[in-house]
Amino acid sequence: MKKASHLGRPSWKSAVSSSLAAASRTRSVRPAKREDCEHDRKDEPRHVQGDLTGAVREGQSCCVSIEGRHDVSRLLLTLLLAVTIGAACSPQRGPAAGGGTLVFAWQEPETLHPFYSTGTQTNALVYRVAVEGLVGVSPEGTPRPVLATGIPSTANGAARLDDAGGMVVRWTIRDGVRWSDGAPLTSADVRFTWRTVLSDPKVATREGYDRMADVETPDERTVVVRYRSIDVAYATRFDALLPRHLLEGADAAALAAYARAPLGTGPFRITEFASGDHVTAERNAGYRVPGKPALDRVIFRFVGSVDAAKAQLKAGEVDAALSLGEADAADLEKERDVRVVSAISPAVETLAFNLAQPVSGDIAIRRALLLATPKAGIVEKLLFGRTRPAATEVPYGWAAPKALAQEGYDPARARDVLERAGWLAGADGVRAKAGVRASLRIVSTTGNRLREQIEQVLVDEWRAIGVEARIQNVPNATLTGSWQSGGLRKRGEFDVLLAQTGITGADPQSYLAQRHRCEAIPRAENNGAGSNYERLCDPRIDALLDEAGRTLDPERRRAIYADVLATLNERAVAIWLYERGRYDAYRARVQGYVANGWDVATWNVAEWSLR
Repeated sequence: MKKASHLGRPSWKSAVSSSLAAASRTRSVRPAKREDCEHDRKDEPRHVQGDLTGAVREGQSCCVSIEGRHDVSRLLLTLLLAVTIGAACSPQRGPAAGGGTLVFAWQEPETLHPFYSTGTQTNALVYRVAVEGLVGVSPEGTPRPVLATGIPSTANGAARLDDAGGMVVRWTIRDGVRWSDGAPLTSADVRFTWRTVLSDPKVATREGYDRMADVETPDERTVVVRYRSIDVAYATRFDALLPRHLLEGADAAALAAYARAPLGTGPFRITEFASGDHVTAERNAGYRVPGKPALDRVIFRFVGSVDAAKAQLKAGEVDAALSLGEADAADLEKERDVRVVSAISPAVETLAFNLAQPVSGDIAIRRALLLATPKAGIVEKLLFGRTRPAATEVPYGWAAPKALAQEGYDPARARDVLERAGWLAGADGVRAKAGVRASLRIVSTTGNRLREQIEQVLVDEWRAIGVEARIQNVPNATLTGSWQSGGLRKRGEFDVLLAQTGITGADPQSYLAQRHRCEAIPRAENNGAGSNYERLCDPRIDALLDEAGRTLDPERRRAIYADVLATLNERAVAIWLYERGRYDAYRARVQGYVANGWDVATWNVAEWSLR
């Protein structure tokens, strides 16, 4: 495929045409191997060239077998209980005849660097076709080994407490895994990833990695992580790895190039990022599983709205439109050649308040807006009753609180709350207090009709109690961008943020720590690290999360998290609108898709094919 030139960039259609033409002549060719760099520890072995097929025998692949949701609790108690997660091997089919190109309709990501990502799936859904880590998340919401041979536990002897109050975790890397440029993956890459996360100022969060005292590499396939203190979420660390041979000592230009086309060990290699148009990922000929991936390439075609993605899917211009809303699913289910798949998801559609702003920082305003928000009506009328109003940021999983609620719709009570707090109506009906008008900016992403409809409901309902809401939606990249790029979430340039929240992995500790600790408030002093967009700083929440992070008893942890989540509701930091299901839609010719509400839709893209 031709590179974009200074005179213009190739469109996604020309990318498809060029790819099809190339496919008729030859298969993808793996780039020449690079010489490996000298290890940063003199006593550690050099890289050894291994077998391209990896540790899995020809015709087989390994997968995790986990029984039931409560295994999450047992896994998180690995330092006290005997938990064994076994890998079961099953025969693999060869690639689908003809391979082919699959085209996604998707939003344009700001970056494809796995550790620069601000926590949105916009970036992860794309880079995950190429970038892998030691672990991933299964459809059951439990950790699954990816580049590791298994999940460390006390049952298998790979995790233990140490005498200093910390812990030691031993990971074993699959044999023979290679980066897509041919260089071998070794334990040195894991150590390099840890060091980069701690030292790179652009990293979005260091949570968990900052508990590690050292990452040792006794041999090329063994990683020993020594923790200063207990990390109950250790089994979720290193979900992405960085290539040491490519990035160690790299200059700014090389790092910028990596963020556009990250090198990985996954089934595809990203070969082109055409800004404003598409990303192309070609089949990784050296992928460790024989016969995979089945597809020759995937193309992520950038669209400006969900409606545009749906229209292109209906017309057959794209093969898949992912992470849709409930109303979108109802619309697409009418299409004969489109399949819609749903899965339970821990995601929550949320109205997050910025407590650093003068109006949304007033708890009376926040409580009144909660009382004036018709959650049930929105679910019934705009989402066709396909979900339910939310009451907490953690609606599913082993740590979900059992009896947590938010106050229901009561506009009369909302007006009373404002009156009692001194917010009095002016001549235009908008309330004011001490010269400050009750006027708020509500920000979300452009091109999402459902969110726009919700915003219109809020404008009317909130105006009825004397609060003015001004809709100021922006493109996704502007809203979710990094601190360095001026992302509005990071910079706190909103009063109310309408967006998706919810835990993103098997353990809630990392998510809640990144979202609600004081140190997770993005600011210049921490280079914008963290996702505490509400900017609530509560030392008690910090103490509770610290306790949860070193507590091994899952029932005690559940109680701690329930306390944290109840405190968030008491402080009215957000309105949990409704529980979001995972809805993905694709053309009938797409095969191999498996829904996973705990991960991005491309989590098993190696298994996808076209008939």
